[in-house]
Amino acid sequence: MLAADKLLLRSTVKQKAIELREKELNLFNSNFSAVATQAALLAGFSMAFLEMSVHLHGLHFNPIAKALLHLFSTICICANVFVVSIITFVSVWGSGKALRGRDGSMSKVVEGMNKERWVIFRAFGVGLLSLLFAVACSTWLLMQWEVALLSTFFLLSTCYALVSHAFRIFKKFELQRGELVRFDDFLRALPKAIEADEEEYDEDLDEPNKPIL
Repeated sequence: MLAADKLLLRSTVKQKAIELREKELNLFNSNFSAVATQAALLAGFSMAFLEMSVHLHGLHFNPIAKALLHLFSTICICANVFVVSIITFVSVWGSGKALRGRDGSMSKVVEGMNKERWVIFRAFGVGLLSLLFAVACSTWLLMQWEVALLSTFFLLSTCYALVSHAFRIFKKFELQRGELVRFDDFLRALPKAIEADEEEYDEDLDEPNKPIL
């Protein structure tokens, strides 16, 4: 009786720990989905700059500004497409492993998503700043130099404000090492999976080491 109660208690703790990890998984998926939507929108804006035609003998034609416009537009498109693609890979393959993987897969996926978010946010930042630089270049092709100079100043000020406030907000809400809620203590107290059952499961599979998408 006591042994059965002990196993029931451990199973309950394990189930609750997995439920908490699932909340983290859903949080990452929700945040990544929002970033992917914004990245796709920025990539669409950048396409408009590549389609903008400036006559060679136009009044405000500037070959350097045009070259920089196309360069920053291309960087913006590449960075945002990279963001959308990486988020798709992480969400699809990560969620699949978390739900269909072996015991402990949920924790590994959540930790992996936490590491991948830095690559995603940095690429998104590159795409956002490249879009603002492209807009600054376009002002020298479409406006008088006085207006273009003033517009460029505002755009560069916006870039500086974005970067500075991004670091400020990150420092405000950054989780310190001692503040992070972890479940290692709970998981160490849980019984390990029965190795015999795992070996029998592997024998039933034709190719146990082949990845399943």
